[in-house]
Amino acid sequence: MNSCRIAICLLVGSGLVMGATGHGARAAESSSKPVLSTEATEALARAESGVALATAKKALWTTAASALTQAQEAAKQQDNAAVMKYAAIATEQASLGMAQVDGPLTSQH
Repeated sequence: MNSCRIAICLLVGSGLVMGATGHGARAAESSSKPVLSTEATEALARAESGVALATAKKALWTTAASALTQAQEAAKQQDNAAVMKYAAIATEQASLGMAQVDGPLTSQH
């Protein structure tokens, strides 16, 4: 009878220990997930802002919209390098589109 109690206590105790270490392992695993860098987050925010402004001015180039979509997809994958690359393209293309709209309609010679 005492040996059964000891066996049950050992099983319950080992289950609690295993459960606690298993939970700790899951917590460590989720905290070690890659996180988007501050630079990539800021670049994405600039790209989103630039594309929104170009859209409002009816100056959005499709290349800017495509690059922004790629940057957002890269952000979902936590790929800092790709976010920065595509966000830079989106920002540049949005700026060029707005510059084209703000420029003269014909050249003045």
